[in-house]
Amino acid sequence: MSTTINRLITVALLSLSLSSTAFSQENSPFSRYGLGDLTNTQNILLKGMGGIAVAYTDPQIINFSNPASFANARIVTYDLGITIDARTLNRKTPVGKYNSTNFSPSYLAVAMPISAKHSLGLTVGFRPITRINYSVVSSERLNGIDSIQTLFEGSGGMNEAFVGVGKRWKNFSVGLSTGFHFGKRQTASKRAMINDTVVYYKANYNTTTSYRGAFLTGGIQYQILLNDTTKKKKSTITEYYNLRLGASVLLSHKLQAEQTNFKETYDYDYSGATYTLDSIDAGSTINGKINIPATYTVGFLIQKTTADAFGIFDKWALGADFTIANWKDYRYFNQKDATINSWQLNIGGQWVPDAKNINNYFSRIAYRTGFNIGKDYINADGNELKTYGISLGFGLPVRPARYSYQFTTINTAFEFGKRGSAANNITEKYFKLSVSLCLSDLWFVKRKYD
Repeated sequence: MSTTINRLITVALLSLSLSSTAFSQENSPFSRYGLGDLTNTQNILLKGMGGIAVAYTDPQIINFSNPASFANARIVTYDLGITIDARTLNRKTPVGKYNSTNFSPSYLAVAMPISAKHSLGLTVGFRPITRINYSVVSSERLNGIDSIQTLFEGSGGMNEAFVGVGKRWKNFSVGLSTGFHFGKRQTASKRAMINDTVVYYKANYNTTTSYRGAFLTGGIQYQILLNDTTKKKKSTITEYYNLRLGASVLLSHKLQAEQTNFKETYDYDYSGATYTLDSIDAGSTINGKINIPATYTVGFLIQKTTADAFGIFDKWALGADFTIANWKDYRYFNQKDATINSWQLNIGGQWVPDAKNINNYFSRIAYRTGFNIGKDYINADGNELKTYGISLGFGLPVRPARYSYQFTTINTAFEFGKRGSAANNITEKYFKLSVSLCLSDLWFVKRKYD
């Protein structure tokens, strides 16, 4: 029990440090709306397969997308992921282009069996859900004389700390995940009137919103054995073909929010630093709520595995997910935003040539690919944002062979995609490189000597 508590404390401390760790030169004007850009912090193994997740389960990885998969935890497993993404924004009117990069942690989680005999598993972890980072300049002319220049800036995002349990009865699994969504949204509008003869004071409107609240996610998985064939070679090998169905729902919930507003006039000193001339609003506070809508996902996975005296090994898998989210119901302090209902279709799979071949490393690699299409929840210009993406991934085993139920795998995913189309004034292209270290209980097994 004390070992389990120590593991949970370690994850909690690392999660707190990860929540403030990010290196960003990103500028995404889409993140002005809603809760910001959704970061897609799925397990990186699943990213490599186009994002299919709800029907996937594997004791070697942690699938946050469906808590029913937690039931398959067999050994203590740590999973840590990071992502580097490069984005290019293109604007039609006026013509413009902006490149940015961002490095951030994707997730940190640990899974462990509560009772392997009764197929009961526990998972705890932390992951960022949304990200806000933008800096946009707008210029307009007042009465045909004075020019007004406004700088819109924003930063922050929402994080998730969660704990979940999963239980399996034969071919049916069910799971629940709960925890807290929390974060901060900081926005600023700096306005300056430009005139050759008249000096105007510059204005700064700054708003900081902190929010937090509990959430609940539920999921189910059901496995159907399609066929099994036994072959006689050097040893008896059985091939299994399975169909697994999955579904999950994130229930709609409310976040308690506190908003602090600050208004001032300011100017610059000789060094270029700003100083306050007059505080119009020195920090009034407003309490309110943020309504987070429900998200529903259904999917399937067809999988071939082989089993012999040495264990069960993956051969190939192919699946699809469909997700909808009711972002039209999103409210920020009782106000609507430029958000609409979103959807996404994900299709992908993986192939492992020969997981038992210790003489050929490339035969033991898991090769993954997939794609997704959909509609983003942000609708800034009223023309909707279509989304497209393709992915490649690799599961790189670290150990030459599986033994003593100890596994270590490096999972990678390469994602290429686009948000927006010819109907939108601003479009975004991105490339993401994600890497995760999936580490089993290597350092906690007690050695025995004769």
